[in-house]
Amino acid sequence: MNQPVDLLHALEHEPELALLVSQPPIAFHRTFVDITQSALAALLLSAYLEQQENALSPDGWFEVNATELEYRTGLSRREQITARKTLLDKHMIQERKCAFPARLEMRIDFDRVSHEILLAARKRTQRSSAPASFSPSSNSSPMATPLARAH
Repeated sequence: MNQPVDLLHALEHEPELALLVSQPPIAFHRTFVDITQSALAALLLSAYLEQQENALSPDGWFEVNATELEYRTGLSRREQITARKTLLDKHMIQERKCAFPARLEMRIDFDRVSHEILLAARKRTQRSSAPASFSPSSNSSPMATPLARAH
């Protein structure tokens, strides 16, 4: 049987443990799983959304640093590549490579993401017994989320 662990004692004597447990939690928009069919792509899209909201570029492009993303999200480079390919294939992001200095830049296609969210909501409504007063084709604003703010 394993010995009980005294976490407080371990934290006092192992600084690496303190660094590990003090990392912020990773959160992502659950709806992004519905529209990408991938938790990894949803996590990456959420990280990109945060980066784009903080970007200084008026045209929405932001630099992507794989090492920084790995630290923030826990996604390995290979997982980032796979998730990025999913987002590119679904036309939810655009990317460009800048030659000097060499860097990768991204931009979220908010129209596409918003459209996919609306489609997912409509599909969910069709599968469930929605109240008769709800009309998925109404012209009201589909969401009040960070996407709506950023767009």
